[in-house]
Amino acid sequence: MIPLHDEKSARPAQAASPTGLQDKEPPRSLVGCDLRERGLCRLASAIAATHFGIEIEAIGRPYRSDAATCDARHVAIYLAHVVFQIPLGRTGEAFGRDRSSIAYAIRKIEDRRDDAHFDAMIGRLEALAHSIGDVVGATGEPGR
Repeated sequence: MIPLHDEKSARPAQAASPTGLQDKEPPRSLVGCDLRERGLCRLASAIAATHFGIEIEAIGRPYRSDAATCDARHVAIYLAHVVFQIPLGRTGEAFGRDRSSIAYAIRKIEDRRDDAHFDAMIGRLEALAHSIGDVVGATGEPGR
């Protein structure tokens, strides 16, 4: 018999899968998006996390973070929307944020592009995302 609750907590127990591993619900940040969009948002997050020198998991955390993590999250959101053309609502679903937070992040990046150094950095990250996207067939703009 499978217990209805863990003995240590009041949470429902998870049944073991045929492989012996527990089935887990997908992270909140991935519910509602299709597989392609999830992969592209993960790719945008990996590019931003690598550039800012943070762990990719930090970008998807549901709570406030330090400035570098927020900057990386905003850049990842920007790349997902601008380069990979994922609509605001779907980008929000992938990052576990609402549509207005996604629009705010994109505006923040666009406003900061007035600074030549920041604009050059974003341009390089966009070029990298386009190049990777071309290889995996994500951008639909070969040769860009």
